[in-house]
This record gives sequence, C-alpha cells and structure tokens, in this order.
Amino acid sequence: MRTEFLILIPGEESFCGTAKAFVEFLKIDSLLTFVGNSVSYRKTAKSKAVVSAKYKVDSDKVRSSDERYFYVVLECSKNELAEEFASMCDHIKSIAERIRPGETAVNTLLDGAGKVFAEKAYPIVNEVENLMRRLIAKFMLVTVGVKWAEDAMLPSLRQKIESFEDEPRYVNDLYKLDFIHLSDVLFEKKRDIGLEELDRILHVTQFSEDDQVKILRVLPKSNWDKYFSGLVDFSAEKLRDKWRLLYKLRNKVAHNRAVTRADYGMITGLAGEIKRVISAATEKLGEINIDDEDRERIMQTYSPSSGMEFYQVALKAISDFYTIDGSSVTVQNDRAPFDLMVAQGSDIRAVEVKAYRQLTMGSLTHAVRHHQERWDEYPHGQSFTRVVYFCVYQDLGGLLERDNYKERINDLLESVRDVEIKVATFDEYHNLTVMWEGLSPASV
Repeated sequence: MRTEFLILIPGEESFCGTAKAFVEFLKIDSLLTFVGNSVSYRKTAKSKAVVSAKYKVDSDKVRSSDERYFYVVLECSKNELAEEFASMCDHIKSIAERIRPGETAVNTLLDGAGKVFAEKAYPIVNEVENLMRRLIAKFMLVTVGVKWAEDAMLPSLRQKIESFEDEPRYVNDLYKLDFIHLSDVLFEKKRDIGLEELDRILHVTQFSEDDQVKILRVLPKSNWDKYFSGLVDFSAEKLRDKWRLLYKLRNKVAHNRAVTRADYGMITGLAGEIKRVISAATEKLGEINIDDEDRERIMQTYSPSSGMEFYQVALKAISDFYTIDGSSVTVQNDRAPFDLMVAQGSDIRAVEVKAYRQLTMGSLTHAVRHHQERWDEYPHGQSFTRVVYFCVYQDLGGLLERDNYKERINDLLESVRDVEIKVATFDEYHNLTVMWEGLSPASV
C-alpha cells in the first residue's frame, strides 16, 4: 500500500521550514516512533505498535505563492493491515494540520488503504447484485414462465440489440441492466388499472364488490408491496433506500474513487442486511399465488430494454437522425452536460437525449427548467444556438393526445428561451419517428 499526500502551509514557519524539521515535529507525538526510514504507529501511548511503514518527506517553497509544501510518502507491505495503515495516515495528517491550524491544507494524492478497501468491497457488492438478479429471475420464472424476457421485450428494441444474441437468452438479459435499474422490477410502483377504467367505475352510482376491489387497485403498488410484503417483514421503501445508498457507494468502487474505512463499513453493513432480505424473499417465492391478470401485469413491469440499454439505442438512433439530415454530429464525453453537438452551418445545437419508458411531464419539466444551469456548466469557447431535448419513449401509444400533453409542453416552452423539444418513438419497422416537436418563442 502506498499513500501520498501534499501538505501546503502559507507563509514561512521558522520551526518547521524543512523536511527534517517536519519529521522532528512528528516525532513529538507519542503514538509515532521513527527508526531510520520507518515509522510505526500505536493506538495508545502504552500499547504496542499495530503497523509500520517506510516514509519519505520532501519539502520546498511553492514558486508561484508564499507557501511551503511537504510531500509525504508512506508505504506498507501488509495489505491486511489496511485499517491500521489508514489510521496512521489520518493521524499524521491531523498532526500536520496543527502547524497552522485552520490554514494548513492537506491533499491526498494517492490513497493506498482506500484502494485496498475498494478491492475488498467489490466482491461484496457484486455478490449482492447477483443475488438480486437471481431473485428477480426466479420471481419472473415462477410467476410468468420461461419465455418472460422474450415476451416482455418490445419487438422494435429486440431488433436493435441483436448484437447481444450470442449470449444465452432470457435470464441473462438481467445482466444488461444497470445496478440501479434492477430494483425497478421489484420496487417501481404502478397502477393495476388505468384511469379510463377508473372513470367508468366512478360513473356508476352504486359500486359492486368487484368495483370496490378495482378502485383499490388504482393506488400505485410495486411488485414487492403486492407479493413480498406479507411474506418478508421489510418494507419496499426501506429496502429501496438501502439499495440506492449501496448504489452510490458501489459507484465509488467502480469509478476508482477513494473508498474510506467508513465507506467500507457501510458497504459491508448494507450488503449484509440486503442479502438477508433477498435470501428470505427467495425462500418465500413458492408461496406466491397469482392469476392470469397478475401474470400479465408482472410482465409489463420488466423490460430488459429499460435503463442504459434503451438510452444507448436512442442515442445511436438520434445520431443517425441528424447525420441523415446532413448535419455534423459529435458525441460528447461524460463530463459534458449534453450528449451530442449537432452542427449544420452556423446552426449549432446541444442535444440532450432523454430515454423514457412512458410519457410523463415531471421529469421533462425538471430537465428543461434547469437547462440554464447546464448551459452555464458548458466549457468556455464552446457555443451553440439552442438546446434540444430529444425525448424517446418506449411506449408512447396515444398518450400524446391525452391529458393535454401537447398544450402542457407548449406551456413549458413558453417559460424558457432557446429550447427545442422533440418527442419520438420507434415505429413498427424499428425506425425513429418524431411524433411532435416545438420551439420556445426565442428560437422561432
């Protein structure tokens, strides 16, 4: 394990102005013992050393400002002592901060213990992720049948992802879903009857017993609420919150960001709790009884084409849409606030791809009304004439004609400047089809 940190001290300190003086300052602390080029650390003044490491300290003045830096390197050969090594590094940093309290800056350049924690955390997170996939797969197989993945996949998107078809079918579709989207199968809430059916029932003066049951089914419920809550004493909200928190920590591991001891402790704690709930739910699968109507609804809650996979399909289709039109298309990197830059002469558009399962106004409204923040984040020197929100929906149906969606989108465009909205879906021949488009007044 190798940890490096850079300590910056403003001004000139007479008692700590060299690397040697800095080491002498550290030696004052009773928890540290220096012998040659090694330093050992103990948890209390009277206890034995729990870890030792080789150290190196360099120091010089910062050329462009009135500051002095200390470059500290610590190396420990025993990865099993990651926690103790992290404690020693933290202790040395805390001592350094006392040189000029409130003004000393300590910057970690390389976190050796964090790397070890990340490596230890990965198989733990991976196990939980695969246990969730197994639960979903068994749930779908038990309730729907062996062809559940093929039947649930939209035909237009099945054609778009033929590149995956060298893999085993059905269950392995789950491995194309991102970690966070896995939980949607169990926790996403849906109504069991549509609003049209509810309207029909409410027009009746006296409700039959069957009508009363249907009215209750208009309340959105998740698969977990309907099929597992009575079998496993753990609420959908609580489990989903823990899954989302684990997802954030998982991203630190996956993106090579520093994983602290506290992070590792949270990962092991969350993973252990989620594993217990998933295992209990898996054992209870045989107790779930559903009818044909329930089976059809369950199929509709799962779509391997959701999440990142559908986004990638939409991104490629939109890029082709503009290229065929004669525009120059550049895919932006992950740090850019937009997905594509589309240029046709002096007309340059920043395109953000929005891939949704169904048409809803909430997410679109939030994105459009906050577009100015994303505009401000874009690197200086890059300019464009307007922002395009290209919204692609898996299941558009007749929703665009209902609930005054067109009027509501027009009202949204009235509230912003230099924004274009396109609403599209895939037709029966798997082609991207724009169903509606509009511009804000300043863009006309």
